[in-house]
Amino acid sequence: MPSSRPGGPGYVRVGFTVLPRWLLWLVAALVVAGGVSTGVLLAVAPAPEERAADRAVSGPPSPADDGPAPPSAAAPSTQPSPSQPSPTQPPSTPPTSGSSSPAVPSAAATPPVQLPADPAPDPPEDPRNVVEEYYRYLANRDFAAAWELGGKYIAHTSYTKWVAGYDTTAAISLDSAATLDAGRVRVAIRALQTDGTLRAYEGTYTVSGGVITGARVTGG
Repeated sequence: MPSSRPGGPGYVRVGFTVLPRWLLWLVAALVVAGGVSTGVLLAVAPAPEERAADRAVSGPPSPADDGPAPPSAAAPSTQPSPSQPSPTQPPSTPPTSGSSSPAVPSAAATPPVQLPADPAPDPPEDPRNVVEEYYRYLANRDFAAAWELGGKYIAHTSYTKWVAGYDTTAAISLDSAATLDAGRVRVAIRALQTDGTLRAYEGTYTVSGGVITGARVTGG
């Protein structure tokens, strides 16, 4: 049966329903606006492949995106961060750019090596000591040592005849010896004979190279 709602230029019949034109325009505007918004969202939203790539690069979502993260059950680390100095050890001072290896002392700063001094040459033997030693050998009747110390230079005979000349000498001693000059010694000698007589001698001895090389003795 015909609708009892009024008709006219301001109304449109849709089936058995009469609707005002402004309502249709409102619905159409809403439909158009909704289509534009949907198209904008589709254009702005990333493709599924792009979302998968972004997630692979950026990694799993942060706890802020998925909600608060549960508290960690691990105990807090007591070791200091590598970037901060230890509380019990003062931070080491990094070497400056101007630091370099220790300087090697130059040759001028090194003290010269002191070489040991050459030992002083042995002083020449005192001629008087040589003469005293010679008469000490004679007093002890060590004729071999007296012969080597100068007897062979002043005896002017063989060793046997020289030793035989002391057969009648019971004792001999050097009373005095004094150095006259280089190599000459003045002496005074006493010789006790086996018959009990005492003979006295005096003269000079010449000493060279630690041995008696000459003699001028008188007395008897």
